[in-house]
Amino acid sequence: MTFKTINISLLAMIALGAASCKKNSAEELISKEQRLKMSAKTSTTAALAGGADITLNWDQTYQRIDGFGAFGGRIVPFFESSKRDSIMGYLWGQQGLQLNIVRGKVLHTYAFNKQTGVVTIKPAGTDINVDVTSSAYTSLTDVQKEQLGQLWILKKIKERYQVPITIASTWTPPLSMKTNTSSESAKGFNGLNFNTSSTDFANYLAGFAKAFQTEGVNFYGISPCNEPENVFSDWDASYWNSSHLGQFVTNNLRPALNQQGLNGTKIISSENAAWGTANSFLAGMDKSNVDILAGHGYVEMGDLILGKRGLNQNPVTWNYATGNRPVWMTETSDDSGNYDNTITGGLKFATSMHKFMSECNVNAFIYWLGMLAIRNNESLICTNGDGSLDFPKTYDVMGQFSRYVHAGYFRFGATVQNNSDLKVSAYKDPATGKFSLVAINPGTQSITTTLHLQGFSAGTLNSYQTTGTSSAHWQQGSPLTVASDGSFTLTIPAQSVITFTGQKN
Repeated sequence: MTFKTINISLLAMIALGAASCKKNSAEELISKEQRLKMSAKTSTTAALAGGADITLNWDQTYQRIDGFGAFGGRIVPFFESSKRDSIMGYLWGQQGLQLNIVRGKVLHTYAFNKQTGVVTIKPAGTDINVDVTSSAYTSLTDVQKEQLGQLWILKKIKERYQVPITIASTWTPPLSMKTNTSSESAKGFNGLNFNTSSTDFANYLAGFAKAFQTEGVNFYGISPCNEPENVFSDWDASYWNSSHLGQFVTNNLRPALNQQGLNGTKIISSENAAWGTANSFLAGMDKSNVDILAGHGYVEMGDLILGKRGLNQNPVTWNYATGNRPVWMTETSDDSGNYDNTITGGLKFATSMHKFMSECNVNAFIYWLGMLAIRNNESLICTNGDGSLDFPKTYDVMGQFSRYVHAGYFRFGATVQNNSDLKVSAYKDPATGKFSLVAINPGTQSITTTLHLQGFSAGTLNSYQTTGTSSAHWQQGSPLTVASDGSFTLTIPAQSVITFTGQKN
């Protein structure tokens, strides 16, 4: 969930935060100008003819990739959509993005028995396969529809696509457990009543996970909070400080999960909206029982104060010791303004994703919404006014990574020489020798470059690209064969994202 309705003035109150010249003759000036033009022309020609070089170093190994995912859409619109089956396939199916992670939500509206710890996740007397046009469904309350819809979505994704990683994040505890029991939001620093409800809330989360396990959905991880610093927005949220969250995880949540036999369920924290905020929040938190360190990919606080929103284009590497725990980016999207389904929006997302993967060393990357019933940049798949689906270039860019970089791959060395625009990252499967190179060219000129392989060799490369004019998803190019010196000549189209795949010899 993103900062869409920030009160900037309130936010600002809270935030603390000549070359020498010499005379030349006319002939000297003309001669100098001609030399500069010739030099520029030569440099451009060299770059287009292979002056830029990419080097992949098999022996430089970085983070393990756990995978890619998305939130299960706005639950009720997703569940009620006539195209929900095809949407699932486009996201988690083999012909689509091949996502291996789905993020759900710990709804705060479930019935909870404090004495037994039982959480009821399905409205009594309902069938999850109910026809959404029937009176049996339309007579349900909005809360019941949301509960039923989420159960259906998570079960069907698991059953149809064997998606191995299902996680759930918590926007707010049940209202009865909050300091302000009448408000879903975190305004006024409204959060868990830490002194009276820590045990109950931990049992609620454990009961939620246990109830889904009974339905065949085993949660890989549970996050007790979503954007704990967001005390400005109107939607459901809960304020936490890092001290209380760390204590809750260690003293309450871990024991409650273990008591339900969920010892293997991982705990995810702290999912702050901005990557830099997550860095400072987690740095001061007891992380001894946190299994996955997480943050979101939205702009930093300073940008918000200046009125900017959307994707973080310059996330910085966290500066505290992670203790070799996995680092996940669990939510991002572009909420910055008008809908942009063009390559411009796609390249903006590609730049952000590249930096999270190659500079922040994230192990998993999860988009915000899988689908929306409208056209909005917060979703990978949107719906047109006539009910047809719309695929922004963001969808295709996500696939440039998720389809060709699989769980169990490791990022390895990839560098570019002689071109400041081109962005590259590489990933390998040590078990099979398969590898992928993702190249991003945001410029307006095509780039021809030489690919050098260091520490390994390969015979053929396949390519799949997304451009502003490509009509097919991940348009496949002709196979590339290796040169006599072991290198490859690659062409990276203007304003494109292209993935090359190969097999180590």
